[in-house]
Amino acid sequence: MTASPFLRRHWRAASSAQLAAALQYARTSVAAFSAATAAHGSLLQNWIGGRDVLEFEHYPPDDLVDLRSGSQCYYHSHRDGDQEHGHLHLFWHATASGRRRYFRAGKPRWNRTEPTHLFAISLDARGLPVALFTVNQWVTDGHWLDAARTLACVDRFTMGPLPGYEPSCGWLTGFVRLYRPLIHELLMRRDQRLQRRANLPGALQDHRLEVLSLSAIDWLADMDVLEAESARRGA
Repeated sequence: MTASPFLRRHWRAASSAQLAAALQYARTSVAAFSAATAAHGSLLQNWIGGRDVLEFEHYPPDDLVDLRSGSQCYYHSHRDGDQEHGHLHLFWHATASGRRRYFRAGKPRWNRTEPTHLFAISLDARGLPVALFTVNQWVTDGHWLDAARTLACVDRFTMGPLPGYEPSCGWLTGFVRLYRPLIHELLMRRDQRLQRRANLPGALQDHRLEVLSLSAIDWLADMDVLEAESARRGA
C-alpha cells in the first residue's frame, strides 16, 4: 500500500490553516490509537472486550451512541478477505431532509429506520484502517441522502468520550476529520454510480448492488505525506 494520490494532491493544494487542522486531526487520532492499544491490547479490543467475534454481531453489543451529537457506530465482521478483519458502520440520526433527529424517551436507541448510514471503515486484525466504503440503502435501511447532505452529516459526526470507550472514540473522531476530503470523493462516486440507473428507488433496493464505492487506504503512509507537506512548507 502507498499514500493516497487524491489526498496527496488535496494537501498540496490546501491552505496553511487547512493543513494545520489536518495535522492536528492526524496526531490526535494517533495518540488515541496508542492509548487504546496500551489500555486494551488493540483498538478492536476496546469494542470487542475479549468476546468471541460472531458473524454480524455488533461490538459493543449496544453500539457506541453519542446522545449529544446524534452519532452512532458499531463494529462487526462478516466478510472474507485478505486484509479486513471487520468494519465500522457510521451513522448519524437524521430526518429525511438531513436534519438532526433526536432520541425520544422510552424509545430504543437503535431503530433501523432512523440512523442514516454515512460510510464504513474496514480494519485489519491489528485495528489499522485499510479501506473506506459506502453501501446501498437496503444494507442498513435509514434515510437516503445525496452526497452533499450526507457530507453535512459527516461534518456533524463526533463520538464524545463515552465511558469505557474514550480511546476509540477519540481515534474515530480524529480519523473522520482527517479523511473528510476522501470521504467526500467517495460519496460523490457513490452517487455517480447510482445516477447511471434509470430507477433510483429500485437501485437503492437492488441486492446486486451492495458496496457502491470503495477506496483502499494506508493510514500511516497518508500521515507521512501530510507530515512531509507540512515540513516542506516549514510549518
